[in-house]
Amino acid sequence: MNKANLKKLEKAANFLREVYDDLETSENNDFDEFGSRLDEAAAAIEAILEDVEAASKEDDEDEGFEVD
Repeated sequence: MNKANLKKLEKAANFLREVYDDLETSENNDFDEFGSRLDEAAAAIEAILEDVEAASKEDDEDEGFEVD
């Protein structure tokens, strides 16, 4: 995945966390209705980012151990 898309995903997760925090501190029913879904969406995006990072590290490690 290219760096621009990774940066956008990172920002999306951060925005979702901010909305989650805002709803949690506000005194209305929106948090009860949407809070868990926002948290799950942010966690899913963060999991994608972790998978991409892990795959990138594996690729870097593989390149270092090439044998002729």
